[in-house]
Amino acid sequence: MPTLQLIARSLTGLGRYDPGALRLMRGIDMTLTIVAASLLAMQLARLFQSPVSGFDLAVLAAGAGAGILVFTPVSTRRQETSDIFWLGVILTVSFAIGAVIITLFQETAIPVLQVLWIGVIAVGFGMDGLGPFWLRAGRMLAIFWIFVVVASQPVAPGIWLPAMGALGTAVAFFFRICLWRPSPTKTLMRVEKTNRKVIAEYLQLAALGSLNSAGLRKKNLARLAVLRTELETCIQLIGPKNDLRALSPEAAAMMQLALEVVREAVSALSDQCRAQLTEGTSYRDTVRDLIGTLETGEQVTAKPGLDNVWSRSLADVSTDDQFHLLRIVQAFQRLWQLSRSTENIRPGPNAAGSSVQSRWWRKISWELALQASAAAATCYGLGVYFNLSHVYWITVTVVVVMCASLGATVKKTVSRTVGTAIGVSIALAVEPVLAQFPEIRLVLIILLLPPIVVFLERNYGIASGIISFVVLIGLQALTGMPVAQFWPRLYDTLIGAAAGLAAARLLLPRKSAENVHALAVDYITACYKYLKVENRTEAEQKKEYAKLKSAANNLVSAAQDYRVEQSPWASFANSYDELDIMVLVLADYVVLYRQSRMTVVAETAKYDFEPPLSPIIAKMDKRMHDEFEAVLDGREKQTVPGLVEEWKSMIPVAGGRGEQLMTDWVAMLYYVRKLTTCLDGLRRDPKWAAALALDR
Repeated sequence: MPTLQLIARSLTGLGRYDPGALRLMRGIDMTLTIVAASLLAMQLARLFQSPVSGFDLAVLAAGAGAGILVFTPVSTRRQETSDIFWLGVILTVSFAIGAVIITLFQETAIPVLQVLWIGVIAVGFGMDGLGPFWLRAGRMLAIFWIFVVVASQPVAPGIWLPAMGALGTAVAFFFRICLWRPSPTKTLMRVEKTNRKVIAEYLQLAALGSLNSAGLRKKNLARLAVLRTELETCIQLIGPKNDLRALSPEAAAMMQLALEVVREAVSALSDQCRAQLTEGTSYRDTVRDLIGTLETGEQVTAKPGLDNVWSRSLADVSTDDQFHLLRIVQAFQRLWQLSRSTENIRPGPNAAGSSVQSRWWRKISWELALQASAAAATCYGLGVYFNLSHVYWITVTVVVVMCASLGATVKKTVSRTVGTAIGVSIALAVEPVLAQFPEIRLVLIILLLPPIVVFLERNYGIASGIISFVVLIGLQALTGMPVAQFWPRLYDTLIGAAAGLAAARLLLPRKSAENVHALAVDYITACYKYLKVENRTEAEQKKEYAKLKSAANNLVSAAQDYRVEQSPWASFANSYDELDIMVLVLADYVVLYRQSRMTVVAETAKYDFEPPLSPIIAKMDKRMHDEFEAVLDGREKQTVPGLVEEWKSMIPVAGGRGEQLMTDWVAMLYYVRKLTTCLDGLRRDPKWAAALALDR
C-alpha cells in the first residue's frame, strides 16, 4: 500500500505540471520513437552489413528522432507536421555536411569538427532573432552537431549519418503524427473540469476564512495560473470552432480575482461579524450552491439566482463590516455569472509583434552569436589545454544554458548545475543496486523518458536531474562505463556552465533592465488608455484585454530575468514575487473598474439622486487618471483627502435604488484601492523602481 500511495502521489504531482497530459503524450511519443528508431537502425545495420556498428547507428537514429520531438512544441497536427518535416530536413542536411567533412579529413576529422562546431553554434544562436521556429531550429542544430563529432570515429559513417537523420525524422513523424493522439476537445473539457474544481476548492477555503496562510494562498494561485495557461494551450490546439462552448481563460482569470475579493473581504471583517457570517446556515448554503455551480457550470438549485439574504440578516454590523459584506455579495454574484457563462472557443490573438518589417540579416542576434561562440571556443581551448576526454559534454552545456538575456542565462545555469549534481549523485547511489537487476534498470530508464518532456518547460532543474541520471545509467548499462567516470560529467557541466555564464556577463551583456523599462511603460500606458477610451464593443474589449494580459506576462517574464541578474539565488524561487502578481492583475482591475463604472453611470443616469452622484464619480475618474499619469511621470502617489469617506457616505444613497447599484458602487471603490496599491507597489519596490526608472 505505501508503494501504491507513493505512485499515486507522484502521478498527482506530475498532473499538476501537465494537467492536460499534452506534454506527457509528447514524451510517450518520444520514448516510442527512441525505442523504434534504435531497433530499426540495428536491423538496417545487420541487413546491409554497415561498417558502422548497429549500436552507433541506433544512437544516431534515436537521438535524431528524440531531438526533433523535443524541439517541436505541442500544437495542432498540421503545425507539428510542418515543424517535424522542416526540422528533419535541417538536421539531415547538417548530418550530410558532417559526413562529407568526415570523409574528406579522415584521421583529423575530430578537431576539424570541433572547431566547426563553434561556427555552427554561432549560426544557431544567431537564428534567435528570426522567429520562434528558427530559434528552436538553431538550438537543435547547435546541440546535435555532437552526433556528427561522435559519429566520426572509429570509422567514417558516410551515407549512414544522414540516413539515420532521415530515419529518426520518419519514425518521429509516424509516432507523433500518424498514430492516435488525445482528442483536443476532450482534453479541453478535462482541463476545464480541473479548473472548475480547483476554483471551487479555493472558494470553500476563502469563504470560511481558512486562507490566512500566505504560503497556502500562493500555492493555490500558482496552481490556478498553470491551469489557466493549460486552458489557453487547449484552445489553441482546437482552433476556431463555433460549436464548442467552454470556460474561457479570460473568465477563469476574472474568477480568480473574484476569489481574492472573497478572501480579502472575509479576512477584513471584525471577529464577531466573521463568526456570525461563517457559522450562519444561510451563508453556508449559499457557498455550497455557488460551489456546485462553479464545478458544473450549471444552476444547481431551483432558485433563479444566489440567495443573498445572509448579508442583511446579521446583527450589529458596523459600517466597515457592511462595506466588506457588500464586497462578498458582489464577488459571489460575479463568480455565479462567470461560472455559468461559457463562450464559443476561439484561439486568442498572438502577441503583437513589431510592425516594422526589416531584412533578415538585421534580425540576426549577432551579440548572442558572439557570446555563444566565444564560450564554446573557451571550452574547446580548455579541453585541449588540459587534455579533457569529453570536451563535447562541456560544449553541450554551453549551448543549453545560454539564453537571450543575462537573467535567463543565470537562472538556467543554476538549474542545470544543481539538477546535474543531484542526478549524478542519485546515479552514483543507486547504480550498484540497479546493476544487479538489468531488467529493472531498463524499465526505469524507459519510464523516466516521458517526464523529461513534461519538466523541460515547467522546471528545467528537475528535467536536468532526470536527464543526467538517465544518460549516466544508460551509458553504464550499454557501454559498461565505470561508475568512477560519473563524477567527471559533473565537472564538465560546471566548466561549461561557468564559461557560458562568464560570456553572458562579460561579453556584450544583454541585461534586462532596459527591456523591463520599455515593456513596463508600454504596459502601464496601455492600461491607462483602456481606462480612458469609451464606447468599445464587447469584441473590441476582449481583444484589448487579451493584449493587456499578453503584455503583462511578457513584462513579468522580463522582470524575473532582471531579478535573477540582481540576485542569482532568486533562480531557486519558482513562484511569482508578490509584485509580479500585482503587475499581472493590474490589467484585470482596470477592466473590472471599467465594468463597475459603466453599470454605475448607467444606473445614475436613470434617477435623480440627492445629493447627486455624478460629481463624485467624476472625482474618482480624475483620481485614477492622475495616478496613472504620476506613475508614468515618475511622481509620488497622488491623494485626494476625504474622497474615500465621501464615497462611503454615499453607499446608503446608492442603495436606495437597489442592491445592484450599491454593490457596484462598493466595487468601484475597491478596484480603485487595488489599482493604486498595484501602481504604488511598483513605485516603492527598489528593484522594480530601478528597472522601471520610476525613482528618477
